[in-house]
Amino acid sequence: MPRHGSVRVRSTLLACLLPLLLGADDRKVEVPVDADGGVAVERIVAALADATGMDVTPPDAKLTLPVWGLSGSLGRSVLKDCLGEDVTFECEASRIVFLLPDSLGRADARAKWRGRLERIAAAAREAAARKSRLAMNARPSYRPNDPSRPTVCLVHGLNSSSGGFVHMIPHLEEAGYGIVLFDYAFNQPLDESCAEFRADWEAFRNRVGERLPWAILAHSMGALVARSYVEGPGRDAKDVDSLILIAPVSQGAHVARLQPVLQMVNQYAAVKRGLTTRALAELAQTAGRSADDMLPDSPFLKKINARPRNPAVPYHVISGDVGLLTAEGRKRIEDQVELLANRGGALALLTRAAVGEVAPILDELTDGTGDGAVTVESTKLPGAPDPIVLAASHTELIRAPSQFADPGPVVSMPWVLRWLESDRKGWDDAASRVER
Repeated sequence: MPRHGSVRVRSTLLACLLPLLLGADDRKVEVPVDADGGVAVERIVAALADATGMDVTPPDAKLTLPVWGLSGSLGRSVLKDCLGEDVTFECEASRIVFLLPDSLGRADARAKWRGRLERIAAAAREAAARKSRLAMNARPSYRPNDPSRPTVCLVHGLNSSSGGFVHMIPHLEEAGYGIVLFDYAFNQPLDESCAEFRADWEAFRNRVGERLPWAILAHSMGALVARSYVEGPGRDAKDVDSLILIAPVSQGAHVARLQPVLQMVNQYAAVKRGLTTRALAELAQTAGRSADDMLPDSPFLKKINARPRNPAVPYHVISGDVGLLTAEGRKRIEDQVELLANRGGALALLTRAAVGEVAPILDELTDGTGDGAVTVESTKLPGAPDPIVLAASHTELIRAPSQFADPGPVVSMPWVLRWLESDRKGWDDAASRVER
């Protein structure tokens, strides 16, 4: 008999015997929980399928679902939604214990159970596939070694993707530029993102045989990723001819402290809407490690800012000074803080201790000093030209679709196109070398 037939026979036999053979203890299935409070989704599927005689293939994907910590309740909610109300489980410090229902002896119940296991396996594969798509990819406009269509590589920032440039890309392509996009997991430590950028940059250019230099246009945190390569050791000295940094977090941002909250909001929204694949993808992300790297005076910022600027690459910086608060709104907040600080009791002590942290955040959020995420002062980079300051917010500078659904004008585009054109001489010189 073929192997798949024998599997069906064993599964059918197990279905009949399951209620008779399994006592309360035997219906328990244990899966280990790692030191960070997460459990591997593939191990859950494998253990539950094996215990119930299901030939469901576990996802060949390294995806961890949190069951403890800040996101633990959301992870448990996703698990309950995927497995159904009749499956109960308890989360312990080092393991998660599932209790299988007696109903699995019925054919209809087993069919539903198989569907549930297949659903979570498929969602885990798709969530992992999303991560595997994080790499350097070219749009159809890109043509390697074509001096008539120079290349611009776009690098996104925190809580974003290359899709954040959707309103900028048409302007660049209409102006005659080819586009390459770099996507990365924005919550992971920045050292990892920087290493991935370098590896993907070199692998992509080697794969297509690229010999001409590219321009790099980076937004927000992406500027740190781009700089790590441009200013790093051992790179090809002729592969970048222009570096455009829009709202770069050069000296850090205090609002990065809010990233764990924003991440929780995104996770909650995905779980609440029943989007299993998205929920798994969101929950599997590292908890805001890049935000820690962007805090002022972080070890990462100290390290990258200690490097000299690359004298062979033209730097250009754009900042915005339209924040989320008006000067009047800020004054009202400061008055309330002062009022609390002058009152007696423990609340006054806590308020006075927090005043030193509130002021820098307000600078980032207030018109005239910040763009809602980073101050103009923090975008400055010693050794690079002072920023061009535009009347726009952090997202408005690139017309991010999260805030602007329609294409409309992109306020930074005139400056971007002007700089790309002025740096074109590097492309022309490289092209003449290629032709010779």
